[in-house]
Amino acid sequence: MSKSVRWVVRVAGVVLAGGLTGCAAVGAGQLVQAGYDAAKTSLSAPMSSAQAQHAREVMNSITVGQEAAPIVASMGVPPKEKSGNLQGFVCYQYAGVYSATEDAVIMVKDGKVVFYGSSTCKSEMQAINFAAGGKYATPAEADPAASK
Repeated sequence: MSKSVRWVVRVAGVVLAGGLTGCAAVGAGQLVQAGYDAAKTSLSAPMSSAQAQHAREVMNSITVGQEAAPIVASMGVPPKEKSGNLQGFVCYQYAGVYSATEDAVIMVKDGKVVFYGSSTCKSEMQAINFAAGGKYATPAEADPAASK
């Protein structure tokens, strides 16, 4: 069992044993989440510096409107996260491309790149980005009068 997983189990044991009470429960939840995040990170293999350099080169060659499938295939590593929504957007997140803590995303709609750069899918896939006036709003959503 890895150190991170043992730490999570130890913290969870303290919480379950009642060692933390009252307002400390919120702090305990944060500790457990931090432990989970650490374990999740330690279980996934980080990009090597050569892989990160290659991923940066691929990211630097992208243009908005470009076909996304060849780009995703050329990244050389699977995305850390792939998520989509009902509006037809798909987000690919690659860990540690720009630095150990700075990820890269490629946002795709209808097979074409609509955004790429330093971000996370969690940030890009927020509902506000797809609402009227949002970053990825369609013209009809941006101007409700246009759809009439």
